[in-house]
Amino acid sequence: MRVFDVFCHKSIIALFIGLLYRFSMKQLLIILGLCGFSLNTNASVFKFRLLSEPATFDWHIASTSYETPIMMNIMEGLTEVDSALKPQGCLAEKVLMSKDQKTYTFNLRKNVKWSDGVGLKAQDFVEGWKRLLTPATGAPYAYLLYDVVGAEEFNKNTNQDFSKVGVVAKDDYTLVVTLKRPVAYFQFLTGFWPLFPIRKDLMTSLGNQWSKAGKLVTVGPYTLESYQVQTKIILKKNPNYWRKTGGVTEAVALIIKDSATALNVFKSGGIQMMQDFSPDDLKMARPMPEFTTFPYLKVHYLAFRVKGSVLENKNLRLAIAHAIDRKPIPSILNGTQKTASTMIPPRVSGYDPKIAIPFDVAKAKEYLLKSGIDPAHEKIEFIARNSERPKIMTQYIQSELKKNLGLLNVQISLFDNKVFRNEITSGSFPMMLMVWAADYPDGDSFMGLFETGTGNNLTHYSDPKYDENIKKGREDWNSVKREKLYKEAQNILQVRDAAVLPLYYEENEVLVSKEVKGFNVNPIGYYFLKDIE
Repeated sequence: MRVFDVFCHKSIIALFIGLLYRFSMKQLLIILGLCGFSLNTNASVFKFRLLSEPATFDWHIASTSYETPIMMNIMEGLTEVDSALKPQGCLAEKVLMSKDQKTYTFNLRKNVKWSDGVGLKAQDFVEGWKRLLTPATGAPYAYLLYDVVGAEEFNKNTNQDFSKVGVVAKDDYTLVVTLKRPVAYFQFLTGFWPLFPIRKDLMTSLGNQWSKAGKLVTVGPYTLESYQVQTKIILKKNPNYWRKTGGVTEAVALIIKDSATALNVFKSGGIQMMQDFSPDDLKMARPMPEFTTFPYLKVHYLAFRVKGSVLENKNLRLAIAHAIDRKPIPSILNGTQKTASTMIPPRVSGYDPKIAIPFDVAKAKEYLLKSGIDPAHEKIEFIARNSERPKIMTQYIQSELKKNLGLLNVQISLFDNKVFRNEITSGSFPMMLMVWAADYPDGDSFMGLFETGTGNNLTHYSDPKYDENIKKGREDWNSVKREKLYKEAQNILQVRDAAVLPLYYEENEVLVSKEVKGFNVNPIGYYFLKDIE
């Protein structure tokens, strides 16, 4: 192995760059170049940091924030969310809704082409939605289409005839969708990546290679040019994109797990944007002139597996929920965090700071006694993602439970993104440190997460009254009634049953180079490279 291969090995790069303050800027740039991080002198190339590599580039399987920057820049949907968080036409130039609010007609733009030059057709959406709902796909977001006629039955295999599902291509440029009931936020869903179109012909000819870098055909402003595992992802401007874009012809996502490393690379000019800071690095970043924040519809929370684990014991869940003091969290993390009350964050209908399980050690001990468990010997496995802030939070929660309940055997397991998703889906960890950002700016994006049997309901929570409230909230276009339904549902989920414990909300904290113009992160957490000048 060459000297510089060892020098740049990822197992020591974080430690090494942390010592670079001893070197001059010239020496720093030379060493960074040898390690693959170059000073960006090309104005048309935008380099940014990803905390972890995406688990997939298949938008029917994708489910985490690590896929978001890629998905939302290589693909588009029928609609999109504007700056005021209202749905607007995107690949559909016109959206018509019937008087009973159950039939939507999407008129597609005729000038839209896939990156290989093939025209976009309405049937591409039909095939995409069919694949999303096909049980064998195992799509975590299949439930988003359950309000479409026949969709839930097809996904649950009680009907295997897709012609009975309410989505049809009337012609090449007209897609008609029929719902079982009115859905207040349906036009938001059609801009979310699980509902993006696919090219069935390429899936057939390429098999499972269809979503690989260099082969994936896209309809958005960029294509997936290349992917080096654990290193970088390169996006190139789509020459067949249908509308005007800014000045970024190439985007490079550098996968840098260590926050200190990423911060030093930003300071050297090796990247122009970074997010996801450790508490120590956030303290250093906040005074920098490049530091800024954006509103974010996001909640960090503790999730309990309420079936098939020791936390099936409701009294034990209530004991844990009452035993964790959440007020110190913002000071522990050094950021813009605010203590959370409800799963629905501020600025979304259904948020209520009065709905919360209070920190109360005496009450926690009462519930612990009712649970009948031995705190000195009961093992509780606790899982989180393997990065700086989850490490700090799991250790804090572990110490709170030991101090306030005498739980001595809370065992922490940390996994990288890909493994973490597999573990929480297929494993049986009783306690999970989770985060959820809005997929669309509506309370249902948070509340639908815990409906019985949905693909992202990793708690296995199920309650008929809760489900009833969520379904009614979808149908009712009256904002006051919807808010009441969501507040009632949160009282059931959080206060009565303690299936989850909201921990904190936070803003989107970002370092972005002053040379970059037009960069913005919307409250759903999307940033669009096509808008950067």
